[in-house]
Amino acid sequence: MSEQNFGGEQKNFNVEIQKITETVKTEASRVKQLGNWPAWVGEESLTARIPQNNEKPAPGFDAGVACALNLIPENKQKLASTLHAAYTPEAVTQIRQEIENMNADSETAWWLSASSICDEGGVNQEKFIKQINDFTNLTKNPEPRKQAAESMLNNIKHSFAFNSELGDNVPFGSKDGCIQAAYVAGHKFGVQYAENYGLYFIGTYEPSLGLENFAWSNEKDEQGRAKSGPVFGSKQFVKCATKEELKNALEAVKKQLINE
Repeated sequence: MSEQNFGGEQKNFNVEIQKITETVKTEASRVKQLGNWPAWVGEESLTARIPQNNEKPAPGFDAGVACALNLIPENKQKLASTLHAAYTPEAVTQIRQEIENMNADSETAWWLSASSICDEGGVNQEKFIKQINDFTNLTKNPEPRKQAAESMLNNIKHSFAFNSELGDNVPFGSKDGCIQAAYVAGHKFGVQYAENYGLYFIGTYEPSLGLENFAWSNEKDEQGRAKSGPVFGSKQFVKCATKEELKNALEAVKKQLINE
């Protein structure tokens, strides 16, 4: 697939969004295969990030969408496509190695620079088009792309701390990327409070958090979506509706990943 031209000065965002959605749908199976996603993570996790109308904002642009749109070169997409849905010890090791001497054309730099555009949640059509245009500019300029990657890395490095209420061995933050930062720093899991969703998220790069048999709440948000449980069926990434539910889930996570 050749690089697409999206955005521009066109104000009919519905037309642009439809064009983008069709491209992402077409490419989703390729990205899933390239990233070796677990069977329970669906291709719709990519299209679900695209706002289909301004009455229902979406998570917005991320590195996985960048792969589907071929904004990241095809020969540099392996890491980003993996990290969209399937963190692995091998991928985390690659990140740790490549950040030692950041190269604008490394897979880690492409992933980080695309992630620097991400603004998880509340993204309408106009903002989504702007995100794509902003990243398109980075794809054409190695030095700004490297700077964006380094800035993103610096931001996430300082995005987590240890919360005494959750325990000294629980990396916790409220900024996008804090869970990934915990991985890069040597931790097997991390926790994020996402203020825009009002939810807690737990993630790991190990095969499972050990929550397959956890009793999740039945709470729904205003759009009827579950506030608890696996995100897109993932065993590595879950959401918790309340701090109490988070604490209970962490007891199982610690047994799985710390006391194993």
